[in-house]
Amino acid sequence: MSEKKSKGPLLYIHQPFARTPATNMQDIYTSRLEEEEMVEKEMLLEAESKKKISLLKKEIVQEPIGTEGSRSDNPATKSPTSIQERQRSPFNRVKPFKEMDIKERLNYLINYPKVLPPPPCVFITEEKNYQGYLTVYDGDEVTIRFHDQSTNTVPVHALKGVILIGIKK
Repeated sequence: MSEKKSKGPLLYIHQPFARTPATNMQDIYTSRLEEEEMVEKEMLLEAESKKKISLLKKEIVQEPIGTEGSRSDNPATKSPTSIQERQRSPFNRVKPFKEMDIKERLNYLINYPKVLPPPPCVFITEEKNYQGYLTVYDGDEVTIRFHDQSTNTVPVHALKGVILIGIKK
């Protein structure tokens, strides 16, 4: 019989040893607000279960007396404030820009998040309209930076309006 020897591959393609990337991808993200909401939900569930137990005890006690219809804990008669308390949002609602007066608009623009690019605005005065970015607001004067990097200072009492320029559809 012929003796078979194990031979290597007939065609060898060189493939360098490549390790899997050692990246640590984030699988789960939780924030403090979400944790607080979960704790609040658990507390509400515990409180509801205690109410159910206490309601059962009341029913057991009240059945011999026969005053089941006089209960004030009926779910149909719950006050709307308890429902609103459950649906409260953790974020404070900001007034729409169109509804703000000039000083509120200037405060909004000066406190605009630094991680976002500054929003372009039109500053309307009696004499002229200025299109640019708000850079300094100190209560009495407003400094506007134009697109060509020049600046102009305008008193606040001369401003008739501030319009936020957005993306046009």
